[in-house]
Amino acid sequence: QPKGRRYYWKSEYLPGIDPLLDEKFIDQAVKIPSPHSAMILFQIDGALNQLDENHSPVGNRDARYVLNIGGSWEQADDDKVNLEWAREAWTELKQFSTGGTYINFLTEDEGPERIEAALGNNMRRLAEVKAKWDPENVFRTNRNINPA
Repeated sequence: QPKGRRYYWKSEYLPGIDPLLDEKFIDQAVKIPSPHSAMILFQIDGALNQLDENHSPVGNRDARYVLNIGGSWEQADDDKVNLEWAREAWTELKQFSTGGTYINFLTEDEGPERIEAALGNNMRRLAEVKAKWDPENVFRTNRNINPA
């Protein structure tokens, strides 16, 4: 990530590739306002999906893809158009989601419900671990999990 560039992204887990997704994906891709932005589908089908959800605190093991709408641009004057594009693309494409998201792609404007969407049923277990090891919530300058 080049220094000085501006970034904003949105993400969703997908259960597969719906035929209608192709059309909507292309509709949004042709609107990308910056040559530094991208829309990416990461395939995650594999060993991750073969483990039980309780194996480790990785949520959404039923997902087969991660959709990332990655906005990147250089000038503050272009913030509005790039943010609007990323949000519109996400709004149009999230209908194909499992309802989950990848925690490392969360942005500042997404609330605790999106952390829960990323962690799934592991949220409660992680809150219990947090209560034991960090009851004062010292480590909170991330996508925070509050102690149980």
